[in-house]
Amino acid sequence: MKGREHLVRNEVRILQKVSKGHRHIVTLHEYFETPNSLYLVMDLCTGGELFEWIMKKGTFYEEDAAEIIRTVADCVAYLHEQNVVHRDIKPENLLFRSQDSLSELMITDFGLSKTLDPENSDLLLKSTVGTPGYMAPEILRKQGHGKPVDMWAIGVMTYFLLCGYFPFSVGAGAGSDFNAGVDRVLRAEFAFEPKEYWLDISNECEWIDFLQAKDFISRLIRLDPEERMTAADALKHPWMGFAPIVGDGGVTVGGRVRTIDLLPNVGRQFSKKQSTLRKTGTANSTQAAPGTLDGMEVGEAVNEQGALMVQA
Repeated sequence: MKGREHLVRNEVRILQKVSKGHRHIVTLHEYFETPNSLYLVMDLCTGGELFEWIMKKGTFYEEDAAEIIRTVADCVAYLHEQNVVHRDIKPENLLFRSQDSLSELMITDFGLSKTLDPENSDLLLKSTVGTPGYMAPEILRKQGHGKPVDMWAIGVMTYFLLCGYFPFSVGAGAGSDFNAGVDRVLRAEFAFEPKEYWLDISNECEWIDFLQAKDFISRLIRLDPEERMTAADALKHPWMGFAPIVGDGGVTVGGRVRTIDLLPNVGRQFSKKQSTLRKTGTANSTQAAPGTLDGMEVGEAVNEQGALMVQA
């Protein structure tokens, strides 16, 4: 905790404001401080991180991804109503109270979150924080940022959950691949590839061709923050499952269309990413990760989960 006390205190302030207002946000029940330590009493989450939950479940369908993203978008909509920007939305910050079901999903880790000035909601945040791969272009460009950065991150996470790859290959290391990945982020340049991973994602059935995950992602991963869907807009998107499905004979039925199990295709990527994050996390907890973003030293203050905490 040494050197990061301000993050813990910030998390306490944010959770005091929002944690009891939404059932999928981890609750801060109490906190107390001693001369050497600060103790937070929070929900006990024994179901593990999202990646662990998926692998233990043994199957993973597009419907599961949609439910996960719908829960996250609902949490973010509530946070944004409270003028709170999370700024580190990613699968590693999603925990489960238990292994039972997706209804036990919780959003956690508010150390990088920030409350916007309610008297001047147009005032942008200036600090450069987030996790490489999920950081929006305006953060990297130091243009100032606000609520839309959370929506960009949801778009990136949706992409990853459906194919196991990032739309932008941006890690914490230096080199040409790192710089090329950053350049693609700055231009919001991505494609739905490898194509074979997207063949069975909802865009082939004639009566649900409007329920496209690709459309959902494309409305979030946009260069102009003003063009991205808000959290409220995202919840209304057909891919979220809110639109009724018309079955045989025009009968309206609930739920979503059955898809193939995505786990055989993406499971290897889940496992690989989980292993990589833990290895780099251990390294990053003791030393800086190399690399620069437009003159910003990347990894100068990287936490155990790879999140940047560099102040602009």
